[in-house]
This record gives sequence, structure tokens and C-alpha cells, in this order.
Amino acid sequence: MICYAKLPLSFDINTIQHEFQRALLNHEWLPHYNTRDYNGNWDILPLRSPGGHPDKPYANLLNEEGFEDTTLLTGLPAIQVLLDGLKCEKLAVRLLNLRAGAVIKAHKDAELAFEKGEARLHFPLFTNDGVEFYVEDERIYMREGESWYINANLMHRVANNSETDRIHLVVDCKVNEWLTEILEQSYKKCKDEVKDISLQLKIIEQLRWQNTPHGNTLADQLEQEIPMSDVTRTMLNFIKEIGLTYHLENIEGKTFLPGLKLRNGSLVVDLDKLLYPGDILHEAGHLACMPVEIRAGMSDDLENNNINQGGEMMAIAWSYAACLHLDINPEIVFHENGYKGGSKGMIENFSQGRYIGVPLLIWCGMTTDEQHAAELNSNPFPAMLNWTCQKNMFTT
Repeated sequence: MICYAKLPLSFDINTIQHEFQRALLNHEWLPHYNTRDYNGNWDILPLRSPGGHPDKPYANLLNEEGFEDTTLLTGLPAIQVLLDGLKCEKLAVRLLNLRAGAVIKAHKDAELAFEKGEARLHFPLFTNDGVEFYVEDERIYMREGESWYINANLMHRVANNSETDRIHLVVDCKVNEWLTEILEQSYKKCKDEVKDISLQLKIIEQLRWQNTPHGNTLADQLEQEIPMSDVTRTMLNFIKEIGLTYHLENIEGKTFLPGLKLRNGSLVVDLDKLLYPGDILHEAGHLACMPVEIRAGMSDDLENNNINQGGEMMAIAWSYAACLHLDINPEIVFHENGYKGGSKGMIENFSQGRYIGVPLLIWCGMTTDEQHAAELNSNPFPAMLNWTCQKNMFTT
């Protein structure tokens, strides 16, 4: 994605400046219509507008059929030469005057970007070093007589900290081969395009809900594009491999663990709110250690009863075993902000073979001890016979 580009286009800045002084210096400007986006005075003279109306300073068509030249442009032959040199379809063409002391607030112009098929070109006619133009957090120095492309779909802002007006000729145009070639020849700043993660998560959720082979494959592919830490991805892949389900969603409201909750036997993860990735394994342990008929009813905060109290101890032991299996540092799961300050003690106990919760895992057939490991042709805990509970010992 192109953030901005200095274009290899030249024009007669001196002639245009003289032309402006002669024809437009005392012309009545129209105030910019997006009044919430600026402080001070930001004015417009439309040279090409919806229907060619000189009183319509808009960059979109509204109810008109197309953009046409206004009568103002006929008196500006040097600017007309500049526009004729742009070998692409022109949409709105405007003179934008950011008056001395005025500020354009940080904003985006939705979909107005080269990659979206429309480009906004800036031709500074009157400016100075007191004008600060930022694309995202980078200041762009645009000098008089230069030509620039600005990705208006990115956050941008301007402040005129000088005592004189800043006037740009701003041209919106359709992307074509000519403009593409011009941008290829330009000095430009690019970055990887940031995806709309919220929209992508909704698409993934819909595909999961359909539960078709093709939909699940596509959901897996889209999920791999979601930015997350390596350890988080490792944990989520493991959860899926052992037959548990999870959903990446935006979670509203408060949860017991930040960015996590249980819903109908599945783990719901909000990557933006997730503070401690290791909590994923602990919550997954709650699901894994319950038989499927109990697991299916597990949602939100678990009821404080004997089954869930036992499940808490099992989840602690299970998540420790999962750490070792996945070669993840146990301190990621047993972090200092969890387990009421007892995380270090838990790690120390486990590392020295003083286990809690393991007898319950053995009771449910999920692991074994040294005494019975040989007859089961297995290794004792922290090795696991089954990563999910295969039999319901809680009702028999």
C-alpha cells in the first residue's frame, strides 16, 4: 500500500501563482463543508464539481450525473494546462485554502486511495515551512511547485502554523495505466496494508457457523492472516488439533480473564483484549478436562460447585503438561498476575514433581502415574494419555 508519493510531474508554478493573484485573489471562497474536521478557516474554490456548479465544493457526486468544469476554470489557463497533462479521468478539482492558524483535524477519507481505484493529487501553490502535513504520524514536506499523491484513506492532519494562507490545487482522479506508471516512477513510502480485523473476524465466524469443508478451510486460511503472537497461534492450533473449538471475536463487557470467555463448550478469544496469552491454555484446560456432555454446557463464569472446583485443579495440571508438550515456558501460563500471586510456587512444585490435580486427571483416564505407566505402555504425567476427557466419571 502506498502511503504517499512525490510525483515526477512538473508545472509552471510561477505562471500559476501570477494567474491566481490576478484572477482569484479577491474571489469569495466557500467554507469547507466538513466543519467538524477543522478549526479556524478552511475554504474551497471548485474548479471541477458535481454538474459543474460553482457553488458545490463537494468531492462526491451527490445527485449529479458527473463532474464538469466550472466557469472559474475557464479563466485559469495555466491550471488548465496542468490538468490536461494528467492523462487520467479527473473527478473533483478544487483549490483548498487552509487559512493562517487553521488546523485540519486527524481524519480519513474513506476508500480514497490508489489501491481502491481513486487517487488524490496535491499541487502546492502557496505554502511555507510553518505548514505541518502529517500522513499517520509522519510529517510530509510539500514545497511549492511539487506534485504529490496522498493516501487519503489513511489518517492525516494539517496545521498551518504560519501567518499566511496555504493553498493547494487538489485533484481527485481515477487510477489508470498512466497514473500507475507515474506512481511506479515516484519516490514513495509504502507499507503492508492493514486489514479490517473486525470484518475479517465476522467473515471467519460466519464460515465456521456454516461448518462446510470448504468454509472451514477458507476460515483457516483467513485466520492465518490475523496478526497474533507466535505463542498465541501455537496454543490455538493445539486447541484445534485436540478437538476443542474456539472463536476469535470481539468480546463486549467484562470477563473473568481479560479477552477470554467460555460459550457453549467453546473458547471465545478477543485478541485485542487478551492481556496474557497463557490464559488461553488454562481456559482450554477447563474444557478439555470435562466430558463432552458437561463441556457442551460450559459458558461464561463457571458455577462454584464440586465439579468445577475439581476442574480448576485439573486445568492447572493440564495446562502445565500442555506447556511442556508445546515447548512453551510455563511462566507464560503461570504468569505473575495470575493464581493470586502463587504462580511461582506452582511452577516450583510441578518442576519438583509435587503435583496438584493429577490424581483427578488419572481418575478420568487422561494421564497415569509411574506405577501404572509401564502397563499402559506410556510415560507418567506430565505425559498425557488423552488431551481431552473421554469418559464421564462425574456421573458414574
